Amino acid sequence: MAKKRIVLTFPPELVDQPIIYRLVKDYDLVLNILRAQVTPKEEGKMVLELEGNKEGINKGLKYLEDVKVDVQPLAKDIKLNEQECTSCGACIAVCSPKALFMDRESW
Repeated sequence: MAKKRIVLTFPPELVDQPIIYRLVKDYDLVLNILRAQVTPKEEGKMVLELEGNKEGINKGLKYLEDVKVDVQPLAKDIKLNEQECTSCGACIAVCSPKALFMDRESW
């Protein structure tokens, strides 16, 4: 089984469509919704982990692009706004791969 983490951006006209259901039903994917913000008649964002065979994942991603959902790899969607960051360290606690860390001596 392959896994892929992505960020989906839904245009307002698609937030009421069963797009995520189609990924499960039509492409036999297991989804883990890591974060979602979807409001009727507004742009929606969702961070997903897809799990399935590579062919199913690729076909599911093609489907998303065909219906005009913006798909980005998770790594490309993460940005740090250094002017707003207070260096509180809260983001470190939720980083499951421990890619973020805090050097307590210099913090």
